[in-house]
Amino acid sequence: MKQNFRSSKTYSSNIKADPSSYPQGYFKDKPCRECRGLFKPQSPSHLFCGQACFDDNFSRKYLRKTYGITLEEYRQMFVDQDNKCAICRMDGFKICKDAKALLVVDHCHSTGKVRSLLCHNCNRGLGLFQDNKQHLGAAIEYIERATTISSESTLQTIGSGSVQHPEMGDDIV
Repeated sequence: MKQNFRSSKTYSSNIKADPSSYPQGYFKDKPCRECRGLFKPQSPSHLFCGQACFDDNFSRKYLRKTYGITLEEYRQMFVDQDNKCAICRMDGFKICKDAKALLVVDHCHSTGKVRSLLCHNCNRGLGLFQDNKQHLGAAIEYIERATTISSESTLQTIGSGSVQHPEMGDDIV
């Protein structure tokens, strides 16, 4: 499965220039900047044979500039992880309609070293916890502690399902 990254641009093959406005009167075939295959451009500014090559080129430049990895390295990581998030092992998802990649590159913000591919939720979770092991551990302890309310608890459930403190009378949830 091909994975690419979001680009606000779309390769527009429907934009056509009038060849008669140019000295030779037509546009010569030229090699696509991505796949090197020959194609007939619709205008001199067309550099790619189609949307797939445009997306690959955008992703290639983005990954190199942002994370220092190639598109091929990203795709190999994707395959090595069985197309799943390295944390939750779920399939990734597109965060918005323009997104191309299902999994995002996780990296250490201190060293810049790429760690693996994560779904958007796991990546945001790590970011919100600032990659702090103590905070993550405390969150795990909290969840384990908070999911079971002991029988000695003074909190009482009222008819609506919200929780009420017996002395305060105010809804807590």
